[in-house]
Amino acid sequence: MPNDYDTLRSELQRIKQHAPASGAEKFFMSEALRFNSVAGTVLQSFPETQQDIDSRIITHILARSLFENYFWLLYIFDDPSTVSNRFDELLNDFKSQYNKLYNEPLLPHKDKLELPDASWASLPRPKDINSMLAAIKNNYGDRCNYLYFVYRITSFDTHGKSLEPLFDESFNKNCNFPVLDLPKAFDLIANQYLVIWQTICPAK
Repeated sequence: MPNDYDTLRSELQRIKQHAPASGAEKFFMSEALRFNSVAGTVLQSFPETQQDIDSRIITHILARSLFENYFWLLYIFDDPSTVSNRFDELLNDFKSQYNKLYNEPLLPHKDKLELPDASWASLPRPKDINSMLAAIKNNYGDRCNYLYFVYRITSFDTHGKSLEPLFDESFNKNCNFPVLDLPKAFDLIANQYLVIWQTICPAK
């Protein structure tokens, strides 16, 4: 029986051909395609679920790049009545981050970049990831901030804080550090993307 990741892959052609009705749908479509590329690369290049440190510092970083938009999509499509407003929150986050980048004093070739609107400097700050997850519920009625730990684990690797010397010097002994079951994690992401896709384009 195919898993949800394989099922999502079988839907990619339909997703590509879909005519989006909103910015939120465009964002989902782009992220679903990016998810397939990044997750597929990880699964093909690192097939072992239990990975050593050399592979984990690559796979966790790649996974971290997927989790944040996954959480955003959970948040945006959690309630059909708030999709537009929550997508605007994501846009505000992008605008704020772009404005910060553009205003870096030593940023080269600034004349070739789009000029941010002056109002972007005062946009409201978006929810942090943990607060975003706490604002939504799963099918059992539980708040989704129980997922936050996967983001924190992969952030350690992304920022180079999971290196052995740091643990050795801090604890004075060899230490364990969590390794995510990425095939399972990717299958769970694919499952939710299929749910979102079904709300966007119900099967006939």
